[in-house]
Amino acid sequence: MAPIVKRQRLHQYIEIANNHDIDLLLDYVENSMSPYVPYNKWDDHEFIAEMEARVKSLENGTDKGHTWEEVKEMARQALSAKKAK
Repeated sequence: MAPIVKRQRLHQYIEIANNHDIDLLLDYVENSMSPYVPYNKWDDHEFIAEMEARVKSLENGTDKGHTWEEVKEMARQALSAKKAK
């Protein structure tokens, strides 16, 4: 069977499927295609929730955060400590 015919048949099944069948089809396709689909953090609800929580804690002062200079200095110190071992 030609790929175009296979695609047409899939489209036909999708058009007539009920909600339960659509969920099953989607789960199957996503699970089988996941190794080939790159991870997009902006589609990850847990990632987005974590980022929103971090922004909120910075904005309300719960977390003071670090300046870019502080981050670079911490990285330098960590690298120096690793080299010293």
